[in-house]
Amino acid sequence: MGHDPLEDAAARLRAFARRRLRAPGLAVGLTGPGGWAHQFALGVADAASGQPLQTDALLPIASISKAMTAAALLRELQAGRVDLDAAVHDHLPWLPLPTPYGPIRLRHLLAHTGGIVAGLDASPSPVVEALALGRTTPGWPPGQRHHYSNVAYGLLGLVLERVAGCSYAQAIRRHVLDPCGMTASEAVTTAEAQARAATGHLELADGTFVPAPWVPTTSGAGSTLCTVADLGRFLRALVAGDPALLDPGTREAMLTPALEPRAGEAFGYGLGVEVDTAAGYRRVGHSGDCPGFHGHAHGCTETGVGVVVLCNGPWRRAGSPGDTWVLVDHGLALLRAAVLGLASPPDPPPPADEPDDEAAAARRARELPGELAVLVGTYAAYNPWVPQVRVRAGREGGGLVLVWPWGDVELLTALADGAFAVGEDPASPERVRFQAPVEGRPMQAVVSGWPFDRID
Repeated sequence: MGHDPLEDAAARLRAFARRRLRAPGLAVGLTGPGGWAHQFALGVADAASGQPLQTDALLPIASISKAMTAAALLRELQAGRVDLDAAVHDHLPWLPLPTPYGPIRLRHLLAHTGGIVAGLDASPSPVVEALALGRTTPGWPPGQRHHYSNVAYGLLGLVLERVAGCSYAQAIRRHVLDPCGMTASEAVTTAEAQARAATGHLELADGTFVPAPWVPTTSGAGSTLCTVADLGRFLRALVAGDPALLDPGTREAMLTPALEPRAGEAFGYGLGVEVDTAAGYRRVGHSGDCPGFHGHAHGCTETGVGVVVLCNGPWRRAGSPGDTWVLVDHGLALLRAAVLGLASPPDPPPPADEPDDEAAAARRARELPGELAVLVGTYAAYNPWVPQVRVRAGREGGGLVLVWPWGDVELLTALADGAFAVGEDPASPERVRFQAPVEGRPMQAVVSGWPFDRID
């Protein structure tokens, strides 16, 4: 009796994932042609008790929910109840968002081309996040550039409630969970759902994993909880049109980048989905993270294969030790080879450990001019998603950089009004302004409208 190539690929991926595991636990769901599906889990559901993680574990999917928000709105479009060219203010007339460049339309929000800030998830309420937009201004005309925005999808969740005539949770269940048979999922994050879910974990400086806070939310940016089998059913609907959530033309529009990628770029964003050709074929899906959890759900439209990875540990940058994106990248390669009858690819080599740059940063800080040196420090907030930001000296040129909790580092570009743009583009809507000086040192950094207080 011959081996099943897809099952062999699943076994290869499981062995690879076991060698790379640097988190309490992870669950993986695989999908393929003809309804083929496979799940496996590694590690523990809770580091303190050591309880094994099972394949039916319920985990937050964070920003992967954006694809569900988009699919639900597109189904409302098909029913004739919403127009993607309508301005967001038509549906939310109370919204204090300035529009100096003209109306921001629903399709702009869906594609992250509205020019608005990313949002810092500083409130579990999508309405409060929306009200905070009154403290920020779009950076450029809608439709001109891609700039990822969580708060944009919070707005879309509020619009969905109005056009569907029900709560966001009910709309997601009606348009996504029920049609896909996702019976084990929770449409939004509630206090009650925590009893069913795996424990999320943060990592301390010494490598110890501790429980992460649990924050109920109903935001369209990322509030759904799934098992890997359930999320695999939704991924199959996106990748293969099974079940047919959307008509073929609408699904193709969802999976097509809203802006043409620039020469040499492999990444684009459709309507609620990431689209890339970095591996030489079209991959579609989404990744996401929230305190204590992260995950991916991506598939290949050519072959209908897909990989779901849900982890109850902190997100790590692609290419770093413990990164789980490599499981998606390698898993899709293995499954594609099985479907297309190609030679199975070798396992990727392990990444090198990241160097500790703190001592070098301290040396560079001492070389900064006085007006910049006083800004260096750690600023914190009562925000589980972004508990602190650090401002430190950049590698070259004597400038400053902003260091996010997840390790990303962005240049701070000085502006004429005394504020700083986050990134190299002075037109960016993301801003940092320092205020509340005490003895010459600012005690507060306001990051894109939200205050962080100095703690050093």
